[in-house]
Amino acid sequence: MEHETLADQAGSTGVRATAEERQARAEWLIAEFRRRAAACDDPREEANLLRSADSLVRLATAYQP
Repeated sequence: MEHETLADQAGSTGVRATAEERQARAEWLIAEFRRRAAACDDPREEANLLRSADSLVRLATAYQP
């Protein structure tokens, strides 16, 4: 089984992303956390994934211009 982290999937080019790119990446990560939580069998892991998604929403909101 291939192991790929959320950060790997989001991509990291080392180049400064524009605000639109950061927003798109954050939205994708939030959706991915929620998708994985919905498919999770372990209630603790599901709660952790949802908590991560919520934290990312707050972080992305704080960084909006």
